[in-house]
Amino acid sequence: MQFNGRKNHRFDTEANRVYQMPVSFFNNVKDNPMSLYDVAYKFIRHHVDHQVHRIKVLQDYYLGETDIKKWPGSRNPENAHNQVATGFARYITNIRVGYFMGNDIQFKVTPEEDNQKSLADTIDEQIKQFNQDSNESYIDEMIEKDLSVCGRAYDLVYVNENENTLNLAKVDPTTAFVVYDDSIKAKPLFAVRYYETGVLDDNLQEQYEIYTDSSLFKYHSNGGLPETNSPEQAVVFDDSEPLFFGRVPLTEYKNNDERTGDWEPELDQMDALDKALSTMANFQEDFNDAAMVITGKFANMSDPKYQLDKNGNPVVNKDGSKVILEPAHPLINPHNRMFYLKPYVTKAGINGERSVVNPTLQYITKQYDSAGWSTYINFLINEIHKYTNTPNVNDPNFASNASGVAMSYKLWGSDQERKIQESLYKRGLHARLSACLTYWDKLNVIPGTNNINALVSMIEPDFTPNLPKNDDATAQLIQQLVNTGKFSDETIREIAESITGVTADAEQQRVDEQQKHEADQLSQQNSGNFGIGKIFATDENAKVENPNDKGEN
Repeated sequence: MQFNGRKNHRFDTEANRVYQMPVSFFNNVKDNPMSLYDVAYKFIRHHVDHQVHRIKVLQDYYLGETDIKKWPGSRNPENAHNQVATGFARYITNIRVGYFMGNDIQFKVTPEEDNQKSLADTIDEQIKQFNQDSNESYIDEMIEKDLSVCGRAYDLVYVNENENTLNLAKVDPTTAFVVYDDSIKAKPLFAVRYYETGVLDDNLQEQYEIYTDSSLFKYHSNGGLPETNSPEQAVVFDDSEPLFFGRVPLTEYKNNDERTGDWEPELDQMDALDKALSTMANFQEDFNDAAMVITGKFANMSDPKYQLDKNGNPVVNKDGSKVILEPAHPLINPHNRMFYLKPYVTKAGINGERSVVNPTLQYITKQYDSAGWSTYINFLINEIHKYTNTPNVNDPNFASNASGVAMSYKLWGSDQERKIQESLYKRGLHARLSACLTYWDKLNVIPGTNNINALVSMIEPDFTPNLPKNDDATAQLIQQLVNTGKFSDETIREIAESITGVTADAEQQRVDEQQKHEADQLSQQNSGNFGIGKIFATDENAKVENPNDKGEN
């Protein structure tokens, strides 16, 4: 397959470069808005010129706009030119996102000391409220989708306008990046978000936001990204705002250390699959429009056209034959389903031997190895599934009644990658939570003097893979665990959550309320202040409520 612009690498070698710079250099410009923008612009220019293209190509693949759309196909303009793009990228991403984020992340706050229980409860309450207000579960799914497609994703913690309520937003990876220091830890120094505003294509302005650990700087330029060597001369500094997050609030998430998407290494296989399907589609269409070859004579022939003189009589040659302008030809109507042919006698050879030519009618088509094509297609499909660690649900061996052990082996490769992705995602969540806790601490929502790092370490995000449910097997497992007597009620409730849909904490609250209600009833019975016991204790007549009584005396 020949694609325009394809050389040794599919993408620019700088397309996935991590941005870093010396801390000392950053400290010299961090408080000067124009000097800071001058530095940020160098990264913006690099991001636009080298990195955005890769991200947009991967996003196009997810939408089915693959390289097959650039395939020139046959050089014959009369041939079919189908460009069939598969939805493999979208299929893999949706499977991976559902498996990883199909169950909401549960944040467990565990106090390090007994006297911190009240503090842990406050933090837990704030996190739950923040997640509910910001639609955190959906944003996490969209972040995971960006990770699967682009290999990187971004979210932004911010404060609602004219409020002090925290909110969360997913940021398009084509419009944002983070610059880190050059240490081994790679601490974020600042982040940039840039985007275009306007009324359709009129009044266009490029907006720039630079986030540091203490301030937000806003700029704009008219008509797009500056192209001059002195960009600060084309940019207007609009405003700055203090930030109270204690860190850069725009966080980068990584799908892996290489920041590659789940199916990015298999783009060549996907292109080959697209071409194979497109070639077969072209073959089928060309087969329907195949050329027809006819030998012999048609029974239906037109009359020849003769040259006429001024009187309308045929012009005659010296040998007495008429001058033919247009010889007789077969009367062919392509809409007819039948053609009438007849044999004819022809002379051949030196002696003019006569022979009879029998008529024939057939289509000219290419022979296609359909069995080989099917084998090739299945090979590509299996290779893509194998190297992306994505289960093939169409595999006849991937049965719904397979044992848990068999299913575990099917998902073994996916689980290896999920473990890495889970660790990296937790790193991003801790950065998000650190920003939130610092802000709540400054608002005195969290009591006392606190070490933010220690508070973050109290929070453990819990990921539960979204697998097909087998409620019967889970119920049997719960019964077995209960019978052993070696597992806590909380563990049993956590396992039962997959069946009941009720979280372990909510179930515990229900149990506590039920036990309290039963204890109250028992206490009233024992004191003679309940039901029949009250009648004997007070010697009062029993009252029977009338269902038609509306409360009137």
